[in-house]
Formats: sequence, structure tokens, C-alpha cells
Amino acid sequence: MTINDLVNSIYRRTKTNSISFTAANMLIAINSAQNRVNSIIRRHIDNYRPTDFTSSDVTTGIRVPILDAEFHELISLWASWEYAIENGLPSASGFMGQIQLLEKELILFYGSRNYQVFTVTIASPGVITKNNHRLNTDDKVSFITTGALPTGLSADTYYFVIYGTADTFTVSATKGGTAINTSGSQSGTHYYFSDKKGGFYPSGDSNK
Repeated sequence: MTINDLVNSIYRRTKTNSISFTAANMLIAINSAQNRVNSIIRRHIDNYRPTDFTSSDVTTGIRVPILDAEFHELISLWASWEYAIENGLPSASGFMGQIQLLEKELILFYGSRNYQVFTVTIASPGVITKNNHRLNTDDKVSFITTGALPTGLSADTYYFVIYGTADTFTVSATKGGTAINTSGSQSGTHYYFSDKKGGFYPSGDSNK
């Protein structure tokens, strides 16, 4: 969902419009809602702090929230709940019921993924660094970020690992494919999740 989608969802839920729910108040409501949702994600992902939306974001309406698209609706629900509480609307309890159900799914989603912080070079190909990543070629990974990934990589998209070293790897869009080049700029903290199953790993420590 874009910011424009969120705004229209809030209008619909609260039976308001751009006159009764001003852009200035909408910005406050959306940022407050986003911070509520991000505070839950931070329980599972350290330093997960996406930047607040700006008045320009609300005006243009094209920016997309950083969290997984499955949970964008939580932002409009929290903003609608807050409006309903402030204005004594009976719909507040219904909004809260939806929030609680969706937040349970959010906690399960982020709590089970064990995201790892990584860095990536702007290069051909882009090299990802994570100390002792324990990934092998053809393992699948998916990225999220608090800012912006470089051009060539997208959030919430599965990629296939191409093993480099114990601390580095590249990724391809298809199994056995070519390593992806990265370009442009990047910002924020990047995280990856792998669908690799847990298990035992060899250690250099003595067993004696």
C-alpha cells in the first residue's frame, strides 16, 4: 500500500475526507501508527527504525511503508482507532479487534525469521557481507531495510545465494543464475532472512 492507499483507507474507515481530516493531522496520525507497529517489530529486529513520513509524502502519496506489505493495513487501523477514540466513535472497539488479530500475525512473522544485519557494496556484482553467514549456494534469502536498498535489490523478494566466502556472498534472481549488479545509492540498516533450516555447524573448537 502507498501512503495514498493508507490515507484513503483511513478516510473510508472513519467516514472523513481531506477537509474533516486535514493533511497535517493525517501526517501525525500515520506517523504515530507507524511507530506503534515498528515498536513491535523492534522486539525481534534490533535498530529497526524507519524514518517518519513527511508532509511531502502525504501530498504526493507514493511512498510505501517499509514493513512487509502483509501488515500495511495495521497503520491505517491504528490511525483510524486513534481518530475514533478522540471523537468518541463506537467503531473504536471494532478497529481494536482487527488490530489485535493482525498484530498476532505480525509477531509470528517477524519473530520466526531471525533477520541478520548485512552490508552490500555498490558494484558488479554487489557483494553482501555478514560475518559467518553459514549460507550455501542456492539457499534463499529475502531482504528488508530501514532505508533504501541499492538499485538491483528489492525488499520482500526471494533471491538465491551464490557462495563467496565464509563472510560474503552474492545473490541471483533465479536458481543457478547470474549474480546481481548493484548501483545507485543506499541508506539505512539492511537485514536478510534465510529459509535455511537450522542445524549443527562444524566448529574449530576442540571436543576434548
